[in-house]
Amino acid sequence: MEHDHIKRRTLLSAAVGALAVGAVSTVTAPTAGAAATDLLTDYSKHTADSRSITVTSTTGQQLRITAYGDQIVRVHAARSGETFFADTRYEMVVPGNHTAMGGSLSLTVTADTIEMRTAAADGLRVVLHKKPLRLEFYSRATGALLAKEDATRGISWSGTNATVATQAFAPPPAGERFLKAGHGVLGRSPRLDRTGDSVSHNYADADAAAHNPVDQAPAIVPFYLSNRGYGVFFNTTFDTTFNFGGSNGYGFSADGHNAGGARPQVDYFLINGPQFGRLLDRYTQLTGRPRLPQQSIFGLHMSDKSFADVSDQDWWRQKIGQHRAAGFPFDHQVNDNRWRAGSGAWSGSWFEFSPDRWPDPAGYQKWAAANGVTVTLDYNRNNTNEMAGWKAGPPPGYSLAAADLKNVKDSNAVPDWSNPATRAWVWRVFWDKALNPSLGFPCDGLWIDETDDLGGIPYTAVMADGRTWAEGRNAYFLNLHKGVGGEGWDPAGSGHIGSAKRPWTWSRGATAGQQRYGHYWTGDISQTYEEMQNQIRGMQTAGLGGFPFANIDGGGFDGGTVSDAFYRNWPVAWSSFSPVWRPHTGASVAQLGRKASRWPLDQGAQAQADFARYGQLRYSLMPYIYTLAHQAAATGMPMARAMVIDYQDRPQAYTHDLQYLWGPSLLVAPLTSDGGGVQQIWLPAGATWYNFWADIKHAGSDAGDFAYTTRTGETPLFVKAGAILPRYPYAQSTAYLSKRQLELEVYAGADGAFELVEDDGVTEAYRTGAQNTSVTRLTYTDAPTRVVVAHPQGTYQGAPDRRRYLVRFHGLSKPVGMRVNGGATLPAFTSEAAAVLSGNGAGSVWDAQAKILTVVTAEIPVGGNGGTAATVEPSGAAFPAVGGGTVYQAESARFDSTFILDTLHPGYTGTGYADFNGTSAGATIAWTVGVAVAGKRQLLIRYANGGDTDRPVTIDVNGTKGSTLALPPTGSWDTWATASCTETLPQGANVTVRATLTKATGANFDSLTVQ
Repeated sequence: MEHDHIKRRTLLSAAVGALAVGAVSTVTAPTAGAAATDLLTDYSKHTADSRSITVTSTTGQQLRITAYGDQIVRVHAARSGETFFADTRYEMVVPGNHTAMGGSLSLTVTADTIEMRTAAADGLRVVLHKKPLRLEFYSRATGALLAKEDATRGISWSGTNATVATQAFAPPPAGERFLKAGHGVLGRSPRLDRTGDSVSHNYADADAAAHNPVDQAPAIVPFYLSNRGYGVFFNTTFDTTFNFGGSNGYGFSADGHNAGGARPQVDYFLINGPQFGRLLDRYTQLTGRPRLPQQSIFGLHMSDKSFADVSDQDWWRQKIGQHRAAGFPFDHQVNDNRWRAGSGAWSGSWFEFSPDRWPDPAGYQKWAAANGVTVTLDYNRNNTNEMAGWKAGPPPGYSLAAADLKNVKDSNAVPDWSNPATRAWVWRVFWDKALNPSLGFPCDGLWIDETDDLGGIPYTAVMADGRTWAEGRNAYFLNLHKGVGGEGWDPAGSGHIGSAKRPWTWSRGATAGQQRYGHYWTGDISQTYEEMQNQIRGMQTAGLGGFPFANIDGGGFDGGTVSDAFYRNWPVAWSSFSPVWRPHTGASVAQLGRKASRWPLDQGAQAQADFARYGQLRYSLMPYIYTLAHQAAATGMPMARAMVIDYQDRPQAYTHDLQYLWGPSLLVAPLTSDGGGVQQIWLPAGATWYNFWADIKHAGSDAGDFAYTTRTGETPLFVKAGAILPRYPYAQSTAYLSKRQLELEVYAGADGAFELVEDDGVTEAYRTGAQNTSVTRLTYTDAPTRVVVAHPQGTYQGAPDRRRYLVRFHGLSKPVGMRVNGGATLPAFTSEAAAVLSGNGAGSVWDAQAKILTVVTAEIPVGGNGGTAATVEPSGAAFPAVGGGTVYQAESARFDSTFILDTLHPGYTGTGYADFNGTSAGATIAWTVGVAVAGKRQLLIRYANGGDTDRPVTIDVNGTKGSTLALPPTGSWDTWATASCTETLPQGANVTVRATLTKATGANFDSLTVQ
């Protein structure tokens, strides 16, 4: 993967001198090779069409204002003698949007001004003053001033050879706050509120310090948001600096570094909101919607980096198998170097399966598909020259000129992604060596590493597209992802994946617009709590810039082993509430021991318990999480929402940037210390908030923070009253999740609704309409304690035809009789499993300690396109007496090593079943049960037997042999049946009921019920 020893520093540069917006207030005499500041002068004339007006100044400068739909205007200025850059020069904006978004401007011209209005009544009004040419932007809905240019400066050009283009606004009013999208190097953000700051997020510096990759993984998003209800996107790939008030004024600039070639132009889009959510929607409409990954990407990722001396295809099978056997989830395998041909190390290996370490990739893919595993393969830039067909040098080669690369490490392996031939070449390698379906190889994702360590290239270097490095370097990531995603993966036909599978491609670093093709991660970050805080903020600022699927090394990469508390707090607890759960480290197990690993089985007992708890929670919440992902892809709404998105007008939202909303209903405040102290958490006023872990209610308050006493390994988590959290039964892979049972966590105290989005989880079919996606509306009305589950709108391949619903009401004071669809009062049972396993498969359960009332419905046919599937509400009767037996799950039993916990076959109750994995008779599974009164009891063993012969067991109680149960075939491993016998049980809290296999083959065991 990455270099072993890399320095770290945060790139947050304050602009100085002529680079600072507003730093030049008077015109000074030019020095040799420099030009005086060129200010936009007075109006001379204009031309207009239905969308656009172009104004010429008295000195020949040009200013163009164009409507992009009803809520966006573009401002573009060119120096005298220059022409406007073509609309498609910078592909951060979707190229087709320049015409497809349409829009109109109505003009009112007076002697002093030109007033422009977009068509919508809630759109924008722009006033252009003529002497001198200065702009003001207003909301049409409220008449409020959004921003206006500084009367003395406005748009200007300065610096050596006029290679700095500046937009200067008037000082912001008191109370205006600014959020800068994207982040600096390594995903680090010192705070969300950047009011008063100067911020530069650009590619690595071209100086001596950058000749090794210290400036990794910036998210270059020249977009910011104001709490006054507008955002600005600066449409340039030259280096940018944004000044948000303070000594440097308010505005932004682009710097061409006097590199020759084209010089920067002032070209930006002002976007109307006023809500931040609408700004993000409109920004991602302009620059492209975030690319939705496969559902498996929202499961657990693990890598082999810590095992670089031993990992191969057999190691992966064994490691995943051990992990799953212990009950942990696993979805996505991240290969770091060792799969590759050659050395299998960071250097000297290339993108091709090693014949030694991976002799049978096609066989491995069959295993992976059968076991719900998807796979990422990595590519390191430094090995590019080892790959098939590489050509050095500029066109017809695939690189830059050798003279421009002398200060770049591994200078013989520097692809120029601006070159279409380079992009086509790398895609051919990916296709020929892994992605071609005819190979049958494991590859669902591409990790494109170290594309951000080229700081030694001089600004004057010329790229294949004719642009200088000064102009093109910030587009480096975008060009790469355009080649791999847009030109390589997406097209239909020979040599491409097309719509059959969604891409998961991620590079170390990002450019605005890249989100429509691929993804990114934040690089080789440190293993400290300070870094954790930076990453929490960086995740939020990435989401504010169109990258809602933040991908972070869980626990940090750079360092040795970490403490037990740190492991439990970051790789486990917080990472499980981030968009991509990927614990990762560069620490070597061979050098430092097992605890260097991020895999839970290599950690201590409490860390394993925490990992299992968070794993079960994340996977069972997958319908909620995956719906958030769909919303992000459709509207740009981040999965991890900065508090400001929902609470834009509250000051606390700008100061509490180490907590965030996980969708509309959950508030997450990661623990960034070892625990045992008090953490101040803002629970916004106007709502009741439940402590997720304790189901205790707290009234929200803006007057002060909530003092939360922390515990190691517990991320403070709160649920908003009125929330509906959809869940599935836990499974160890997203591929195993059963949609035949939908569980709804409902939090009383307010009305609420949620629209659950489901699809096939793999293909691009969800893009093509309702017949490939289903949306199920869930509503809760608090006063009558009523939940209504609608039939889904739309369907998709693999959608269930029947569904059972479990509705859990939190926060009730006492139980009441409940009914479904107007039927009779449901019977009451000791547990949800007992209700499911009862004759009617329906009932209600009251947890007196947690104050949770559960309603279990029978399976209900799923209708199409409207109507109500289930109405769950009080019947008017009292809560009935509790009946039925007591269910003991297989996962709570004791069993020997010939059994493993499994979730492959749906229909189990609890969190899994015991799967016989041995080859001889005598294996046992034993439950400890409580018996209040001695006597005969009926015992029911729930099992599945997909074989064609009986798989009998003998039953004993406290060692006394009893009945033999035949356990005949059930027809398939997905079909469950119950076998029963009657045994005498003594009184006691620790009675052992044991089942012993009498053959070398065994059934799968779900539960024991004692009647």
